[in-house]
Amino acid sequence: MSNKIILKGIAWDHPRGYQPLRATSKAFSEQNQEISIQWDVRSLKEFGDTPVEDLMETYDLITVDHPYMGQAHANKLLLSLKERISESILQILQRQSIGPSFNSYQYMGHLYALPIDAAALVAASRDDLIKELKIGLPMARADLFRLYKKVPDSQSIAWPLCPTDLWCTFLTLCAQDMGRDFIQDQTINEKAGSSVLNEIKQHLEHLHPDSLNWNPIQILDVMASGDEILYSPFLFGYVNYSQIGFARKTVSFHNSPTGAKNDVSTILGGVGLAVSNKCEHPDEAVSYVVYTAMSDVQKGIYTKNGGQPGNLIAWQDEDNNNRSLDFFKNTLKTMENVYVRPQHPGWNRFQEQGADLLHSGLVGDIESSRVMKDLNQLYRSIA
Repeated sequence: MSNKIILKGIAWDHPRGYQPLRATSKAFSEQNQEISIQWDVRSLKEFGDTPVEDLMETYDLITVDHPYMGQAHANKLLLSLKERISESILQILQRQSIGPSFNSYQYMGHLYALPIDAAALVAASRDDLIKELKIGLPMARADLFRLYKKVPDSQSIAWPLCPTDLWCTFLTLCAQDMGRDFIQDQTINEKAGSSVLNEIKQHLEHLHPDSLNWNPIQILDVMASGDEILYSPFLFGYVNYSQIGFARKTVSFHNSPTGAKNDVSTILGGVGLAVSNKCEHPDEAVSYVVYTAMSDVQKGIYTKNGGQPGNLIAWQDEDNNNRSLDFFKNTLKTMENVYVRPQHPGWNRFQEQGADLLHSGLVGDIESSRVMKDLNQLYRSIA
């Protein structure tokens, strides 16, 4: 009878999500032959919305979004890693954090995941088409309206504004206008929110008509397969599309346009790797989490297998930048100045329902002040 330890993990269904984890698992098992790691996948929407509780019984290793930390803490869902990882290693990983990525997985003195993937809303462009048109990329949001006038009728600009991504853009623009404290006492500043919604409505008049339905992957797939979309100012970056051979056309990535508060860029995304509190082999699972988060693996196996690493050393690596049209160099400023969403219990339920409310208000052209009052009423009912 085999005594092999089998760990099960859940990733998300995109090459960036599962390929590097399968590759690092294989390498880890070659060094630890008594351990085997198997990965399942879930959709991007499920990654952002499905409660961690639904995964606990089945999976040992769980990829998580940082706003879940409060809920995970309240319900004792994930292992606290500080008690299981040496202080010296934690200090190294914190120093090698990209902006607040490492700290975003801390809550009430506990660390519930390590950043293995770093992301933020950034700008995507077809630089070959931009060059042909002899137009510059916008540095500020106000410049976007000047850009729209220069786009030929046969081409367009797109924003991912399906409910989930509309929510991220909405929070980004609020933070750009008012700073990181636009949410106080579990209330979103209604004046700022109304102004942002009105601005998004103005942008809609100039955007690809499918923007209200698209997520970042859908826009990037269109950008990489044809010449219809020139630019998208706010979408989660995917390094894969800037690598030759991934798609028919390569897409370049840049820092997003900024707003009134130039020290705030966009919203933090990315992925943390956590261990279920019900894992029967916690030491082995934590060992794999540390292995995957360390800089040598992050800049090597992880990135070379389609990953978008969460370690600064990997972002600064010349080879990684050479293979990706300087994806990492060109978006690092955005990553370093991101806004971090709240983490308190209930935030994720509010985020999911609030995104649908915002989207319905935009599609139905409901008065923005009314939408904001409804949004804060929802927030208070959930908090």
